[in-house]
Amino acid sequence: MGLSFLAPMLLGGAALMAVPVVLHMMMRQKPAKREFPALRFLKARVIANRRRLRLNHLLLLLARMAALAVLALAMARPVLRNAGWLADAEGPVAAVLVFDTAPRMELREANRTRLEQAVTLARKLFDKLPATSKVAIIDTAGSPVAFAPSMAAAAARLDRLVVATPSTTLATAVSEGLRLVETSELARRELYVFTDCSRGGLASMSPMAEGDVPADTSILWIDVGATAVTNCGLEAVDLSADRLSAGTPLVVTAVTSRSGPAITRGVAVEMLGADGRYTRRAEKPVEWKPDVTGEVSFEITGLAPGTQQGRVVIVGSDDLPADDARAFTVDVGAPSRVLVAASAPADRTGMFVVQAIAPAVLQKAGRARFDAQVVDAGNLDATAWDGYDAMVLIDPPPLADHTWEQLREWVATGRGLVVWLGPRAGTAERFNTEAGRQLLGGGLVRVWRTPGDANYLAPTALDHPMLAAFRRVGDAVPWQDFPVERHWEFAPNEQERSATAIVSYRNGLPAILEHRVGEGTVLVVTTPASQAADDADAWNMLATGFEPWPFVILANEMLLHAIDNADDRNITAGETAVVHVARGDVNSVFVRTPAGDEVPVAVDPRRGTVTVTDTRVTGNYILRSGGQVGGFAKGFSATLDPAATDFARLAPEPLAAILGPGHRLARTEADLVRDVALGRVGAELFGWLILVAACAMAIDWMLANRFYAPLDDQSAPQTVSGAGGMHAAPLASDQAVPNEVPA
Repeated sequence: MGLSFLAPMLLGGAALMAVPVVLHMMMRQKPAKREFPALRFLKARVIANRRRLRLNHLLLLLARMAALAVLALAMARPVLRNAGWLADAEGPVAAVLVFDTAPRMELREANRTRLEQAVTLARKLFDKLPATSKVAIIDTAGSPVAFAPSMAAAAARLDRLVVATPSTTLATAVSEGLRLVETSELARRELYVFTDCSRGGLASMSPMAEGDVPADTSILWIDVGATAVTNCGLEAVDLSADRLSAGTPLVVTAVTSRSGPAITRGVAVEMLGADGRYTRRAEKPVEWKPDVTGEVSFEITGLAPGTQQGRVVIVGSDDLPADDARAFTVDVGAPSRVLVAASAPADRTGMFVVQAIAPAVLQKAGRARFDAQVVDAGNLDATAWDGYDAMVLIDPPPLADHTWEQLREWVATGRGLVVWLGPRAGTAERFNTEAGRQLLGGGLVRVWRTPGDANYLAPTALDHPMLAAFRRVGDAVPWQDFPVERHWEFAPNEQERSATAIVSYRNGLPAILEHRVGEGTVLVVTTPASQAADDADAWNMLATGFEPWPFVILANEMLLHAIDNADDRNITAGETAVVHVARGDVNSVFVRTPAGDEVPVAVDPRRGTVTVTDTRVTGNYILRSGGQVGGFAKGFSATLDPAATDFARLAPEPLAAILGPGHRLARTEADLVRDVALGRVGAELFGWLILVAACAMAIDWMLANRFYAPLDDQSAPQTVSGAGGMHAAPLASDQAVPNEVPA
């Protein structure tokens, strides 16, 4: 807080306080002589009157001096400011305007989007800026962080603001704005943040502390959020798999949300054809309930081999178009060939994994994801590996160094390897060879034993791609029903490229580890999946417990993750997409964006990949090279992060905690004008000081009337009786009586 004066020269009027002092000195009354026969009573009265007169005159003097001082102070027009001691309201300002331009700012209310409302208020703010100010416009889409060369250029930049996929968070944009405004040499610095005060924009923002905003910088938050919204939205779309075998149906599950009253609207799945048009394949009516998250699933069959792209759409329109459609991409082809190497007897040892990844029923129907071939681990060296996409080692014995080295070279070309460690590994000393540690990313330490059901798989987070299938059920996975009594302790190598834990046991030791080898992936499970339920020495009940559906999902997702680490098919908008070409005769491809633009992109000859960095436009991207026959065709889809369309407003308490103590929040144009005036010009105290001066003058008037009242206005005349029975005349309260009265 600061205090300044618009007319400091008028403070000299405070010198008028000397006038009452002079007048009081000049107008002092001289004692009047009274002749009374008895003086002893008058002497006592003189002492009392003198004391009362001194107090009365002092009070009256102070009241008059205060009235003149306050009047002089009011005429100087003091101003109480929020920051600084500047008094020149027309001086230049270093102003930085930060805009949240995420897709949720496209939300309409009263036929105006949130961004349009922000721009409208910003124009009002421009009218309040002095003409020589320096202005910068920053948005979450990644605009340059710099002051505009002129006010006109800043206004033109304001008119070009559009809703776009954010490349940075609002918190980062605010931090950049504070750093920029501090670089200005101007004394007055101001930061304005235009936001919808939503969960998507502010929930992940760290609370503003006292020291986050410099003392010489004022910050004003401008709330442009909508309060009455009617919207149906798609929060996410989950696929049963993004790589399917021919004949396998695709299950598409959409997560829905509703703001506003209940309504019935349809949700449809559309597939992209070769002509670039979408064909509706399925549609269902959905009951949308307010503030309730729902799900709707579709099963799409008859997908042709190759890259297939589609989208889930909400039928009709609402207040926010950005969350009405979500694109997806899947690859349809022959089942991936998997070599399952199990200890003898291989058919029995590998039975549980084979039935989980390639059930006989699905294989007969031609709908299995994998084509599994079982071999004895002892004959692994004699088997050709070139035609397989992945390999599963089930309870392998110690292998020779040359076998480990061949596996390492094979995986490095882009294949996947899943290893289920078990009792046949023998001892850690025999199993841990240098070649084996390089492939697995670590080595065995010892076997842990936990009798009973005290130990089991306990994933602490489901953010790894391999665990994506478990996100739908979350805490509902009954891992405790499938206890693990024994498992290997696996120690990663003490080097940079070592194995990292994906899933741990309840006792905290790693259960599943991942190790990248070249272009391939190795997954290590520290307990086997090869022992029957009636085996007294069984290490676990993962595959033999009652209804072991978590094991079936885990076995499939591990293999899919190990194989399918090449292409990015479904990404978040703004991320980098990497697609493998796997064609030596293709040097470049054309990338067709959802907006219809075609951009040539070179193929990395060493890795055989195409890298697309500009993916901020949501929708389906198509990569092509050559013609329809013998050419190359793939694609990927980019969808918005859920936070980009989460417009739900924060409650007042969390919002106040994020904006920090003493924050200023404006919502309307009147609030904006008020806060700008308080921040830059300040609050004038003229009116209050005039009121105080008037009160002081009224007190002066009342005191003067009381102290100098006429003699006949006294309520009771005072008399003094002498010894001879004579009565004295009334003595006024303001009359002095001398100590000596002449006879």
